[in-house]
Amino acid sequence: MTKQMMVLIIIVIYVVIRSVFVEPNSLVVTNYEIEDNALQGVRIVFLSDFHLKKHDFKRLDKIVMLTNKQKPDIVFMGGDFANGHNYKNTMDMDLAAQKLNLINAPIYTVLGNHDWWSNGKEITAILKRNGINVLANSAIRTVVKRRYLDIIGLEDLTTRQPNVERAFARTRTPRIVLTHNPDIYYDIMEEVSLILAGHTHGGQFIIPFTPPLFVPSKFGSEFASGLITNTHNKMIITKGLGTSVLPVRLNCKPEIVVVDFVKKGSLKK
Repeated sequence: MTKQMMVLIIIVIYVVIRSVFVEPNSLVVTNYEIEDNALQGVRIVFLSDFHLKKHDFKRLDKIVMLTNKQKPDIVFMGGDFANGHNYKNTMDMDLAAQKLNLINAPIYTVLGNHDWWSNGKEITAILKRNGINVLANSAIRTVVKRRYLDIIGLEDLTTRQPNVERAFARTRTPRIVLTHNPDIYYDIMEEVSLILAGHTHGGQFIIPFTPPLFVPSKFGSEFASGLITNTHNKMIITKGLGTSVLPVRLNCKPEIVVVDFVKKGSLKK
């Protein structure tokens, strides 16, 4: 066996170990600051794309623990609680919802494509039964730190029919929009404080110095993850928490997104 072949084998083994056993079980916190006077001082956490397998108890406990550590005022979720297309391969949703309820903040969520492919109606009912607010082309007004906030949730773009006009009816600023799929971004013309999206997993598998191999968005790697500022509205796309299609992640660790709203003009340009 040549020296080059040995090096190649070592690299392959390293990539397999890292992408299958290390990164999918890692969890990082990604912090953003968004200028918005109406929500100044409010901290939110955004979680998405859980893809909870049957026995993902420790992983979910870690997510809840690390979320509470951030001391959020409110928590948003972008859906895809289900694992794959088969509801039978997903953690018992009653148990999952009970664990999520250990988060010390109000929770608002939308559902994702995997939830609807599995059993969207049942997942919705279970989440609501456990006190988690589920939005679908609808909005709810709440108070956070003595400020009114309208939370708008859009249906999944892949499996349902998002209706921006209906969801925004009778809402006012400040507004935060929840959408599973980020491709709805350019359809939101009304002024909002922030749009939160998931679905892309950040590309999930990224070879160094190259863009993600596959991003499930018509806008490609531009919508893989991070802060999008292509219109007057800002959108944050999370890399998500779980894996889909293949149980691998490389250079794309699962993340909890934390957003702090700050006074306009306080951030360095």
